Amino acid sequence: MIIMILLPDDYFQVRNTKIYTPKAKKAFKIVALGDVHLSDLVSDKKLSSIKYQLERESGDYYVFLGDLIDEPEELLKENIRRELKGLIKASASLGKTMVILGSHDFVSEIGQYPSFSYDEDFWAEISSYDNVYLLNGDYYIDDFVYFMGYTQPLDYYYDKNDFSKIDQVAFYKDFVQREYLYRNVPQNVPSVCLIHSPEFVNSSSNLELFRDYDLLVSGHDHDGCVPFGLGNGNRGIISPKKELFPNNVRGVRILGNDVILIISGGIVKIQNCAPKMLHWLNHLCPMQLDTIEFFDDENCFVESQKRFVYSKKR
Repeated sequence: MIIMILLPDDYFQVRNTKIYTPKAKKAFKIVALGDVHLSDLVSDKKLSSIKYQLERESGDYYVFLGDLIDEPEELLKENIRRELKGLIKASASLGKTMVILGSHDFVSEIGQYPSFSYDEDFWAEISSYDNVYLLNGDYYIDDFVYFMGYTQPLDYYYDKNDFSKIDQVAFYKDFVQREYLYRNVPQNVPSVCLIHSPEFVNSSSNLELFRDYDLLVSGHDHDGCVPFGLGNGNRGIISPKKELFPNNVRGVRILGNDVILIISGGIVKIQNCAPKMLHWLNHLCPMQLDTIEFFDDENCFVESQKRFVYSKKR
């Protein structure tokens, strides 16, 4: 199609959010990207652009927000395994790298019902790399920051009574048992919670469990598939559950207890498992990543801005 020829699919929209807090002992930068949805649809050119942009941002910490692959069956392909390992290793060569999982990393939709399909050996290898931390219901802490990563259960992503909906109660029942993830959250450094799907915050009982965190970072919603990443609102065009004009699927929000939520737009908007006639729409939606900078300041406040970049070595 003409659009595919004239408009490349390897341009970026980068959102920089600055957070000023007395908890920051020094200034540091997090580079976060989600929803790579690695498959044969993601070209070598696109992967090269992602690696170059990660390097270009010069982060202290790097975060992958889940849905690294398009479906668990992708890991049966040697080239996909090689490409994902290469991407994670490239990030780890730049800084400490946190990885969490999204539904596409462990839920198979082959068959009548969604089923758990987790390649334990592959993800164990990923977590064995130097500078890589697979936070699958786990945490990382150093002198400057605390990261917690949680994998939402299959029952959350697919309500047993209606697969087209999520189940907030299933989230609560699973997470509330994991007291080590929400009680005694360190308060002497910025605390960052990484959870793939942000819809859990729409339940007050769920959100209460995260009241001691400073920042929640999610992906999953593909920026609502808004062309060119236009606007700064929270409403999108379509959600992963195929809801039209969904609210609160993009942007930066301040939640109860002054917790900040950032929903990162992700790399791929229309993934390979979607109907092929829609794949060209990726040319209308930029790859997106977030940079998050913490600064030491006694006056707590947040500011955010976006910029477009064409990520290519000259």
